[in-house]
Amino acid sequence: MNQPKKYIFCFDIIAGFLLIFSFFLLIFVPMSSMSTLWKDYRVLFLPMEVDEPAILQAAEEHGITGIISSQTIENRFSDLEEQGYTGYPFTDKERYTQWFVNDQENIRYMYIPSDKHITKDFFRFLKKNTGYFFIENDTSFSAFQFFIALIFFAVSFFYTSRKKNYFSAAFPFVIYAAFQRGILALSSSILIMYTLAFWMEAIGSSLKFTREQLVSRIKKNPLLVFFPFVALIIAKFNSNISLVLFVFAISASASFTYIIERFSFFAEEKMDTQKIHKTIRAYVMNPQSIAKFWHTRHLFVVSSCAIFSIAFSALFLYFSFNKTIKAYQNTLYLPMPEASVGIPGFSKKAFDELKKIRTGDDLPDLGNLISDTWNAKVIPFTRLGLSPQENDRVSFNDFSVDENGVVTEQDGLVFNFDDEFIKSVISFRTSPSIEDLLYSQGRFITASYAPKKFPLNRYNSAALLVALVSAIMPLMIILLRVFEK
Repeated sequence: MNQPKKYIFCFDIIAGFLLIFSFFLLIFVPMSSMSTLWKDYRVLFLPMEVDEPAILQAAEEHGITGIISSQTIENRFSDLEEQGYTGYPFTDKERYTQWFVNDQENIRYMYIPSDKHITKDFFRFLKKNTGYFFIENDTSFSAFQFFIALIFFAVSFFYTSRKKNYFSAAFPFVIYAAFQRGILALSSSILIMYTLAFWMEAIGSSLKFTREQLVSRIKKNPLLVFFPFVALIIAKFNSNISLVLFVFAISASASFTYIIERFSFFAEEKMDTQKIHKTIRAYVMNPQSIAKFWHTRHLFVVSSCAIFSIAFSALFLYFSFNKTIKAYQNTLYLPMPEASVGIPGFSKKAFDELKKIRTGDDLPDLGNLISDTWNAKVIPFTRLGLSPQENDRVSFNDFSVDENGVVTEQDGLVFNFDDEFIKSVISFRTSPSIEDLLYSQGRFITASYAPKKFPLNRYNSAALLVALVSAIMPLMIILLRVFEK
């Protein structure tokens, strides 16, 4: 007698674990994977031929300041060039320029502080004056997709007879739509929520079905089985990670529904024990109800809402984003973090560690600014042929002769390459500059060009076409009901 209870209790524990684990992954995975490449900064990709000063001016007019662009290069090298320090051991200016210009792919980079809000007006300015561009996302959450999914969820919830079960089964897909950006991610979530509403009406009547009646109802409505697979395939078209998270959304849906059903079972069982007569559920007797279910008006409203939600959101996302990315491939090459020093902060010890992790193909880093400043100070006081970088301390003795002809030796100018020197160089750096970005990483870091895959295909013409085709699915339900009359 106790064995079945233990068996069911084990399922309760598993369902609770799956619910927590699935919801955690639905939110945590997108948030962790969508962090920007550079801490506190977003990369703006632009065509090489854009009018950079005009873009910077427009950004400032819309409250977006502190942008790091190629306009900052001259400030970085002006003092060195005035003193004639343009060759070794100073930083190569052309190499430094590669932080902002990619000649091979005809792309220009700007770095926008993450705390600066990209206004709609500035976004429209970029669309009008650049032809195409791409701004790195600093969040995985899409307010537009969330509200579209939530609105459809609310409409379906209102017109579904089993509201409690529909809420538990469909709500995880609202979360999925909010944290998975892309036309097809939203389309798949709406389609699966529509399918769940369809399923709830198919198996969720207040009347009781025999097993044979339930199987017959599903057989006479094969789209009940077909739609979930379509939604799964559409999620795969968005991206591989979208498919994986869609499966976890299904897991959350199933476990959440199971837990709600268990609570309902215990509540009804407790109520029955307090009644003289147990609750009676009537069986379905009318054969027509096996093939036809869900009030026709309710079916039409929910189906129409599904069609509109999918089509409208797909067109909106396509026309809002497609022009900005149409010239780019999914994989872009850009300056990316390569290696970081294991010591946090900016000290002499960390600087020495930085020199060890450089490969020779790196872009100029924060250590280059420190070396340039040091070299500019000590070169006048070092012997020819001796690299100033080999000295951590430079000094000379000053001699003076008094009126009695006595020669006195005094300590001369002293430069120490230590923590204080590094701190002063960083504190007095020009801003905005690429050194601001490097300093914001919290430690010395090297950078080089590397490929990065961006989800640019989530808003292309193929995604739009698949979404519009998926909108036909609810239309098929409407047509089938019309022809049944």
